[in-house]
Amino acid sequence: MSSETPSRLDDLAALHAVDLLDHEARQELLDAAQRDPAVEALVRDYAETASLLAYEAPPIAPPPGLRQKILRQLPAPARAGKSNIIAFTQWVPYAIAAGLMALGISQSLQIDGLKSQLISTRTEADRLRDSNALAGLRLATLEAKDAAYAASKILVAWDPYRHRGVVSLQNLPAAPTGKDYQLWVLDPGAEAPVSAGVVTDSRSFAVKPVSTPQPGFAVSLEPAGGRPEPTGPILFAVAPGL
Repeated sequence: MSSETPSRLDDLAALHAVDLLDHEARQELLDAAQRDPAVEALVRDYAETASLLAYEAPPIAPPPGLRQKILRQLPAPARAGKSNIIAFTQWVPYAIAAGLMALGISQSLQIDGLKSQLISTRTEADRLRDSNALAGLRLATLEAKDAAYAASKILVAWDPYRHRGVVSLQNLPAAPTGKDYQLWVLDPGAEAPVSAGVVTDSRSFAVKPVSTPQPGFAVSLEPAGGRPEPTGPILFAVAPGL
């Protein structure tokens, strides 16, 4: 990570996710994220986790008298109703300040609590993500469509949670000169097969999200470098859902 203290950046990222940083601290964090991809990923992870907390948080009724406390903080033009557009932008920070004051939140306790909850939720989200991916892992054996490739074996391990997979090739002859084998993901909801790239040996791949957790797969013989859509013969395939 960058030269800033890692624990401080972790604190800043957690507070940034719930919009509790002042301008100076926010700029420090954004500058660090711009310099260091690891910090950028940390900021993104906390932001995603904060959004999960928003779904889980129960609704809270505003305390009695909050409305009057907010109104007392409004500038005079807003109370008089003379400039609604300007008053709204001025009203927002006062409303936030009044809300925090009325709720009686202790900043130090809130920071520690939010950070702990964010870390806990992020850990749980990672655990669920991993377990879901493992539980939904699909193994698909592609069937040879050409007798000349009967001795070849192609297996795809597909992770429907992350829309990525690993293709394993065995006894696949070298592609003819000027040709490449290309892997396709067969999505029933797409107009055409989705390219997973040229394959010369066993490797991982990733594609844009597909409409089914059990897509099909195919391998075709294409001009060197591959094509956006299949143009050559389909040598191996397995249908969606099988």
